[in-house]
Amino acid sequence: MLHFSVDSEYKKLRAVLLSRPHPAISNVGHPASVLHLKKLDQPLLKNEINHLAALYRRLGIKVFFIDHRPMEGTGPSYIFNLIFTRDHFLMTTRGAIMARMSSEVRAGEISHASRALRKAGVPIRKMVQAKGRFEGADALWINRKLVIVGVGRRTNMEGFRQLKAELRKDRVACVDVACARNSLHLLGSLQLVDADMALIREGSLGRETASLLRKNGVKTVVIPENPETKLKQAMNIVTIFPRAVIMPGACPKTKKAYERAGLKVLYQPPVLQILGAGGAIGCVTGILARD
Repeated sequence: MLHFSVDSEYKKLRAVLLSRPHPAISNVGHPASVLHLKKLDQPLLKNEINHLAALYRRLGIKVFFIDHRPMEGTGPSYIFNLIFTRDHFLMTTRGAIMARMSSEVRAGEISHASRALRKAGVPIRKMVQAKGRFEGADALWINRKLVIVGVGRRTNMEGFRQLKAELRKDRVACVDVACARNSLHLLGSLQLVDADMALIREGSLGRETASLLRKNGVKTVVIPENPETKLKQAMNIVTIFPRAVIMPGACPKTKKAYERAGLKVLYQPPVLQILGAGGAIGCVTGILARD
């Protein structure tokens, strides 16, 4: 029986949450108004999500999907960024801590993500509330007793305070760090790929964050900033098992950098439409279960 539990970013991945795009996502007149970078082609975007789902299944990973049908009390804007399931929650050993999105455009997404998690059998232990703002891609497990949270851009101090109080119940420490300088979330600039190895995007994080990692026995590998990391989100990856990842396609320089660091790149799926929506593989993958 599948046990929904996470206390790392690198142990064997067992289950994920994805979301196929709503058909109306192609009909946006002004993409920036819904946080997109360009006009999207819904059929092509759906193909990219389906291709990613097929890769996960090939790797023995259980795939769950969000139902994008309307829910009472949510407006129509929830459809535009619902594919970015990593933002919706932080999974723990005792259930999901649900986000509270920083943008009103995205406010309705959490109801849909919560419905999907409950249907899958995932316990929901906490909803960030009131003035708190928290997005799941800002929180990373450093080890089973420490979570770090990027605060300042999408997650605020009140959201961090609520997350910290909830994790304290599990005797898990929660430490805030400065936001990444060149990505919307901490996930875009820091990736834990093993118990003792993290990838850091060049020029993205302060010395304090690197020092915190070293104090916890984590060696950092700096990935050079280049057009692949800037435009193709080459750091927006998912670790499948220790030192084995999937990453965006068409990023040969970064792939070589990963391989030099001792990583195995399992797949490089196409993400052109996902990039146009403002994310990549890590953003569209909600992590539900790891060993």
